[in-house]
Amino acid sequence: MNKSPQVALIIESSVSYGRNILQGIARYMSSHHRWSVYFEQHELGAAPPAWLASSHWDGILCRPTDPVLARRLKRMKVPVVDLNDLYENLQFPWVGSNHRAIGCLGANHFLERGFHHFAFCGFSKELWAEQRRDGFCAVVGKEGAPVPVYESPWRGSTVSRWDLEMEHIGKWLSDLPKPIGIMACNDARALHLLDACHQTGILVPEEVAVVGVDNEEIFCELCNPALSSVTPDAERIGYHAAELLDQLMSGQSPPSQRILIDPLHIVTRRSSDTLAIKDRSVATALRFINEQALHGCTVTDVINSVRVSRSFLERKFRQHLKRSPQAEIRRVQGSRIKQLLTETNFTLERISELSGFEHPEYMSVVFKRLFDQTPGQYRKKMRTNYQAPHLSGQR
Repeated sequence: MNKSPQVALIIESSVSYGRNILQGIARYMSSHHRWSVYFEQHELGAAPPAWLASSHWDGILCRPTDPVLARRLKRMKVPVVDLNDLYENLQFPWVGSNHRAIGCLGANHFLERGFHHFAFCGFSKELWAEQRRDGFCAVVGKEGAPVPVYESPWRGSTVSRWDLEMEHIGKWLSDLPKPIGIMACNDARALHLLDACHQTGILVPEEVAVVGVDNEEIFCELCNPALSSVTPDAERIGYHAAELLDQLMSGQSPPSQRILIDPLHIVTRRSSDTLAIKDRSVATALRFINEQALHGCTVTDVINSVRVSRSFLERKFRQHLKRSPQAEIRRVQGSRIKQLLTETNFTLERISELSGFEHPEYMSVVFKRLFDQTPGQYRKKMRTNYQAPHLSGQR
């Protein structure tokens, strides 16, 4: 009888990101090989457990990998999959978030809402935060406007007192043009922005719209206002990391490139649920579309709600959003379809009902036109190599 591989999981359980990685590992194990797993609950950034060096391991999945620990792991001569977000080129196979894509997603969130001013608030000398910043700036920088960035240390002896940090952020915010969309490198940094806005008397989201990253659901709902946040696909990271470790333990060669996992989506809450449009007719039309697109509204319905001519509204949309009212309706519907395909097992008939279409066949035609793939192809792509988590039942 074959002995189960002994696998050490050095992954924090104190935050949802680490817990979701563990969930992805568990999902892989439930449908593939069973391992003898060694794991203990600990905080992000905690030192590796003492038992790491006290036994022979067949494989290790490690989040707190740094240069010192990397040298230690190499001496152990055991297959390792690195999950850290702080260091590159530690010479281990690596699986993790596509942080640039996270930044791009935040940027597009603000562009879709018509913002013309953008900024980023991050932590200095943090690789993951810098990559999210670079992705954000690469997208909004195409608009031609400068992208102000505020960064300060997150850890160590140089971290400012909380009250001084709020004062510095508040001054930075006061000097920015309004309305403005600001992406924070994570939810904790977004809370700093919200607190500084409150202390400075800046309205959120009317003057400053804020998006964080990690979508710690309870944390985001407790913020005032509730915080919009990018959801990384940490469970997929865990699944792919476990799959890769399984391959390494069976003697396969490691991949030549790092495995980057794109984020899932943005959960929009009150902190960014606004439209940065000064033109009242366009702002009113956009609000109507956001409220009614999933109920099957038409451009005629939009025109009737705003009480302007079709040519006037078309011209204003092109001027402010660079797209037509019809394209905006389809954008809202397409986003909803993608969400339902990713997060549920709903049939196409049910998805068409929930996204404003009378017939699933026409919905599929529109989706193919928007995204150059069928709904079925998109769903299959999003679930490649693992069963998607937390799926609702069919209806």
